[in-house]
Amino acid sequence: MVWLWIGCAIFAAVCALSLLLAREAERNAMLSLHQPLRQHTAYVRYMRDKHDLNGFGFAQQLTRHMGGLSTFGLSFSSLPLIGGAIFLLGPAVAAGGPAVIGIGWPILGLFGLLTACSVAAFASAIPTAGGCYHWSLATGGRRSGLWSGWLHAAGSVLLLATTNIWLADWFCRTLQRLWGYTGSSGFFYLVLVTLFITQAAANARTGRVLGRLMSWSAGFQVALLAAILVILVTIAWPGLYPFQILGYTADFWNSVNGAGGGETSAVLGLLLLQRLFLGIGDAAQAGEETRDPRIALPWSIYLSTAGLSILGFVLFAFILLHARVGSEGLRALPALGDWLVDVWGRWGDASTLCFFLLAIVPVWMNGSSTMAAGSRTLFAMARDESIPFAGKLSVVSVDYRVPIRAVLALAAAAGVIATFFVMTVPASSLLTMVMQLVLLSVIAMHAALAIPIAGRLRETLQESDARKASSGIRKRSKLRGPWELGKYASAVDAVVVCWLTGSALLALWLLKPAALLIAAGCLLAGAWCIERKQRSLRRKTPVKIVGSLRFGRRSMDECIRIERKFPQ
Repeated sequence: MVWLWIGCAIFAAVCALSLLLAREAERNAMLSLHQPLRQHTAYVRYMRDKHDLNGFGFAQQLTRHMGGLSTFGLSFSSLPLIGGAIFLLGPAVAAGGPAVIGIGWPILGLFGLLTACSVAAFASAIPTAGGCYHWSLATGGRRSGLWSGWLHAAGSVLLLATTNIWLADWFCRTLQRLWGYTGSSGFFYLVLVTLFITQAAANARTGRVLGRLMSWSAGFQVALLAAILVILVTIAWPGLYPFQILGYTADFWNSVNGAGGGETSAVLGLLLLQRLFLGIGDAAQAGEETRDPRIALPWSIYLSTAGLSILGFVLFAFILLHARVGSEGLRALPALGDWLVDVWGRWGDASTLCFFLLAIVPVWMNGSSTMAAGSRTLFAMARDESIPFAGKLSVVSVDYRVPIRAVLALAAAAGVIATFFVMTVPASSLLTMVMQLVLLSVIAMHAALAIPIAGRLRETLQESDARKASSGIRKRSKLRGPWELGKYASAVDAVVVCWLTGSALLALWLLKPAALLIAAGCLLAGAWCIERKQRSLRRKTPVKIVGSLRFGRRSMDECIRIERKFPQ
C-alpha cells in the first residue's frame, strides 16, 4: 500500500510539474525575439515561415496547412490512448499486475513529460520535416544524423506493423466471437492489407487536410474516453471501487482474480505501456507543414504528452477497478480489449457494434500518423541524398503536396514485415511476437531521440566551459528556439538521456534470442551501409555549415525556382 501512495504522489507531481514547466516555457518564449505576427495577414506569416525554412537550405514544397489545433491533433493521435486500453493494458497488467498502472504509469508519465520537453525544444529550434535526423545532424554531424534518421524510420515501420497486426487480429476475433463470422482462411490477410492500403491512400491523397483529420481524431479519442468512463461508473454505481488493488503485483493479482496468460515481469509490463509514449516526436516531422512551427509544434508535443499522462492514468485506473468489481465477469486480462466491447452489450447488439466500430477509428488514425511521421523522415533524408533511391523518394506530388513515394515506401516496408511475421509465426504465438516487435520499436525510437539530445547536452556543457573561460560572455545557442526551459534545460536533457538509454537497454535485455539475432544482424548491416554512405557524402549534401544551422547548399534563388512548381 505504501508503494501505491508513492505512485499517487508521483502522479500529483506530474500534474504540478506539467503546469510549472509550461509556465517556464511560456516565459522564455515571451522573452525571445520570436514574433507570432498575429496582427499581420496570413501571407506575411507564411512568408516568414518560408524564409525561415529557406534559411536551412530547403525550398517550401509541402503546404503549410496546419495550425495549433491541427498539430495538437497530430501529436495526440500519435499517442494511442484508446488503442493502449484495448491492446496493451491487458497484457501489461497480466505481466506486471495492476501495480504497472498504480505505480508504473506515473513514472512513465513523469519521464514522458520530461522527454516531451527535450523534443519540444528541438522542434522549436529546428522545425524541419527531418525531425530527429536534422537534430542529430546539427549536434553530432553527418554520421549521427544518419543513425538517428534510420533508427526513427525503422521504429516507425515497426510501430505501424504492430498497430495494424493488433487491429486486424482484434477485428477478426471480435467478428467471430460476437457474430460468429469466421470468414475464409485469407480474411485476416485481407483485413491487414486493407489497413495498409487505406492508410497509405489517406496519407498520399489528403495532404492538405491531414491536420484537420488528425484534430478530429484527437477530439474523437477524448470523447470516446469520456464515454468509457461514464459507462463504467454507471454500471458499477453505487458500488465502491477497491483502490488498493492498483498496488497489487502480478502474483497476488493472478491468485485472487484468475488472470493468467502473461510473463510475470513488471519491467515487461512497463515497456509495453512505454509504447504509448513512442509517438512523442511524431508531430515534429510536420515542421514544414505547420504555420508558425517554432511555437505551434512544441506546445502541441508538450500538451499532448501531458494529456496522455493524466488522462491515461484516469482511464486505465477506472478500467482496472471496474474489472475487479463489475458484473461482466472478466477472467483473463490479456483479453481486456474483448471485455471492453462486451461491457456495451447490456444496451443491446447495436450498442456493441457501435462501440466496436468507433474504437477502430482512433487506432487506424494512430497508424496513419505513424506513417506520416516516418514518411517525412524518409523524405528529408532523400532530399539530402542520404539514402538510396534519393531522387525518387524525395519527389513531392504537385497536386497533393505530400512526399507520395516516401509514403508508399514506408507503407510497403511495414506491410511486408507484418505479412512475413504473420505468415511465419503460429497464431498461438502471435501475441508474443508482437510484444517482441514492440520491444524492438522501443529500442529504435529511444535511440533515435537519445542521439540528438545527448549531442545537445554535450554542446551545452562545452559552451558553459567556454563561457567561463571568456569572462562570462554569453551567446545564445542556435540549438535553442523560442520554446525552451532556460536554466532547467540541461538538467532535463541529462535525465532524459539516462531514461532513454536505460529503457532501451531494458528492452534489449527482454528480447528473445531469435529477435535479438535479427536485431543484431540488422544493426550490423545498417552500420556497414551508414559508414559507406557517410564516406560517399563527405563532399556532398547534407552539410552542416560551421556556426550555423544550414543543412543544404541551395541558395535562395534556387529555392524560389523550386517553389514556383508548388504555389501556396
